[in-house]
Amino acid sequence: MNKRRKMIYGGVAVMLSTAIITTGCSTGPAEKTDQIGTTQPVETAQISQNSIAKSLQLQAKQLKTSDPKQPLDDLKPLKDMIGNANYVGLGEATHGSSEIFMMKHRLVKYLVTELGFTNFGIEEDWGSGLKLNEYIQTGKGDPREFLKLLYPTDEIVAMVEWMREYNSDPVNKKKIQFIGLDLKMLDQSVFDKVINYVKEYHPDLLPEVEQSYKELSSVAGNLQEYMKLTTEVKEKHMANAQKVVKLLEDKTRPNNETDSYELAWVKETAKVIENFTKMVIPADYPSLVKLHDQYLAEHAVWAQEKLGGKTMVWGHNIHIAKGVITEKMYPKVAGEFLKERVGNQYVAIGSTTTEGKFTAFISLSENKIGADAIQKNENSSNHMLGQVHYDQFLLDLRKLNGAAQQWAKEKQPFLDGGAQIIPNVPQYDDDVSLQEQFDILVHIQKTTPSHIK
Repeated sequence: MNKRRKMIYGGVAVMLSTAIITTGCSTGPAEKTDQIGTTQPVETAQISQNSIAKSLQLQAKQLKTSDPKQPLDDLKPLKDMIGNANYVGLGEATHGSSEIFMMKHRLVKYLVTELGFTNFGIEEDWGSGLKLNEYIQTGKGDPREFLKLLYPTDEIVAMVEWMREYNSDPVNKKKIQFIGLDLKMLDQSVFDKVINYVKEYHPDLLPEVEQSYKELSSVAGNLQEYMKLTTEVKEKHMANAQKVVKLLEDKTRPNNETDSYELAWVKETAKVIENFTKMVIPADYPSLVKLHDQYLAEHAVWAQEKLGGKTMVWGHNIHIAKGVITEKMYPKVAGEFLKERVGNQYVAIGSTTTEGKFTAFISLSENKIGADAIQKNENSSNHMLGQVHYDQFLLDLRKLNGAAQQWAKEKQPFLDGGAQIIPNVPQYDDDVSLQEQFDILVHIQKTTPSHIK
């Protein structure tokens, strides 16, 4: 029995223990017993390892670089891999790997410029998303101040600045929209988004809206503290949030195209506030995180349906996967909800690495950042991917054949870099089938810590 490492959800540390059963292919020689009872090694397992590595090598699509400033020609295989999908999940093995962030920036650029994706949803709070969306539309503010937890890095700021440059070019008629999909907290700007619109366009609704949000807005900025409220108080806040949603649905109509765009954002912001209040009603952790990921998916679907264009979903591998990677932490995830909702219109791209270091919290409560080394696990899928002789590559898991196809189906340890450094605790989730969880992999052999100030 090993303890699963402590994971971070919205500033709340949760320690879970599970039995870890080692799976996957052995990298050492197999053994057999001869007729006189002595044990001798055979090379069957090693031959299997070699055949898998060769099969992967033949089917991997080499990527030239992770530098987002370089040409995107090497990403052309993605066009056929993604096809006509309207939703693409962009996963990450950790929340702090420089090369993974840079490669994902390249993926975003390709998806926007070549495949027409214009909605960018990220595992970031809705309020932060509102500020970042305003920045990429107008240039107002400092994106580094709007990004939270492990995301205010040089790599992600550079991507946000590229979005701003893209939107400011009059040649690009369809602008990128930045959506914070997450619900770890609601700052005052979220409530102000609704209140200010009502004040300008529907002042008759203002007293009721302000009264409904008055107490809620004062406590929604801290999830830990909010969860300490009594069920009775939480239900009152939920009822008030639902009241505002209904008011906006019943009594507001757009007057023109600009107003229609703004009203879509306002109505969804009111819905996000309601979702937050509903998410924290359950007293048990599994129900809370299941609702959390359900709402992540719903916010992504809203973007595609109401803003138009195709939608990118940026988050940890665990959230964008098509199924459950770690059941006791996340019993149902956003990628699974999306897959159920839109079927093959959702394509999940996981990001993996074999060695290096990544940025994580030494202490979340004290906001201390450090670098953690990626642990080696020779039974893991990450180790096997490391046998491919490319620095970085794409792999379409749906179209594999031969030894690679069988290997991708098998359940084996899979790197899951947490948000906090917990020494001497395994970084791998067991029993993960790559083919069940992802459609495509982007693998980078060696990664370094993201640059966060």
